[in-house]
Amino acid sequence: MIMPSNLDDMIPASCNTGDAEILANMRLASDLPLSWLRMAEDTCSGTAMIVGGGPSVRAFLPTIKARQQAGEGVVVAMNGSLGMLTQAGVTPDFFVMLDARKDNLDFLARGKADHYLIASQCHPDCFIALAGSDVTLWHPNYKGVQDIVGDRECVLIGGGTTVGLQSMSIMFAKGYRSIDLYGFDSSYIDRVSHAYSQPMNVGERTNDYVVNGKTFTAASWMARQAMEFQTTVTQLAEADCVVSVHGFGLLPEIARNMALGAVTEAQKYAAMWDHPAYRKHSPGEDAAAHFVSLCAGHDIRRAIDFGCGTGRGGKAIHTLTGWDVCLVDFAPNCLDEDVALPFVTADLSQPMTVRGDVGYCTDVMEHISPEQVAQVIENVMRCVGRAFFQISLVPDSMGALIGAPLHLSVFPASWWAQKFAGYGIPHFSHTDTEARFFVVNH
Repeated sequence: MIMPSNLDDMIPASCNTGDAEILANMRLASDLPLSWLRMAEDTCSGTAMIVGGGPSVRAFLPTIKARQQAGEGVVVAMNGSLGMLTQAGVTPDFFVMLDARKDNLDFLARGKADHYLIASQCHPDCFIALAGSDVTLWHPNYKGVQDIVGDRECVLIGGGTTVGLQSMSIMFAKGYRSIDLYGFDSSYIDRVSHAYSQPMNVGERTNDYVVNGKTFTAASWMARQAMEFQTTVTQLAEADCVVSVHGFGLLPEIARNMALGAVTEAQKYAAMWDHPAYRKHSPGEDAAAHFVSLCAGHDIRRAIDFGCGTGRGGKAIHTLTGWDVCLVDFAPNCLDEDVALPFVTADLSQPMTVRGDVGYCTDVMEHISPEQVAQVIENVMRCVGRAFFQISLVPDSMGALIGAPLHLSVFPASWWAQKFAGYGIPHFSHTDTEARFFVVNH
């Protein structure tokens, strides 16, 4: 996907506040005794980690917290992500606000930041609420703002129509040349627009957008952000600023298309299997006996271990039953050296040619991004007549080895039960930490 030349015709930008009110707010704010954002004379070391509110950001909160504590950079919150980060035990270094509506005062009440970067167009009551806080005023490059600013030194911020895109320009102006984006999904996941409650987005109209054969549901402002992002990030790259996108959704998919350095899932797990610590525990090996007991009474000659990892699970099943076992994974370096079973390199999110009587999939589904979960289940069940799934319900602890979360779909057992509802009545059990399903294809 590329930025169309007629973007305004395709996805019009409609401001939620009138020009007269915005310019009036700018005049009032410009008279306040606040420092104004200026272009930094020197570059900053470390990374500006800008945190949006897309549903995928929940999986990255432990990573963001760990990176801040390790001194790798600063955390930048926007809108509702301030409260979300506060609840996760993260105090943002910066909080950015752009929206002129008075309703956005609610965001300020949800948490605290060390420093506030507030647009001059924001409602005057925001500045009252922040009295006594460390506040810097910044000016969006809005039509008419130059007349208000006059000759006073400042930097006018552009880069797009959303607070997320303009936050990138702000952190560049502050001297950061490494920017990491989290929660910039620009699309819905399971009909949810944000990782937190966002009443102002309830009922907004959406459309479907296709990138790389994947369909994403997004509101018009999300789609526009994803398209404007391409211009913004290209301009930043030309100024020697490196932007990395973490997560999944419409914008991250576009970023991967642009080869911005976002690591693919296959690359991520190839890196993980290079760590001996990641091989020590094999959930598939631990669950093999239970799986075999569930298969009692079924005519089974061939099993497929989907997402086999070390292969020790498939090896245990073969030893217990004598069945033919085929191992499937998309990381070619995952198998232990002493595992000698047929191995197929395949991505579970894509159709597969392997076939068997029963499937075995342990501690794999939580590693799948939410928008791909249903497709992965369908792909697995097309290959086998029945399958066993064991799913972790808690965040992972090993992703810190590579600085990226591994469990992308951390949901309660009830959420997973809905995903398997179309495959008969599964044998189902769960604890607080894992869920198990034995499902039979129709």
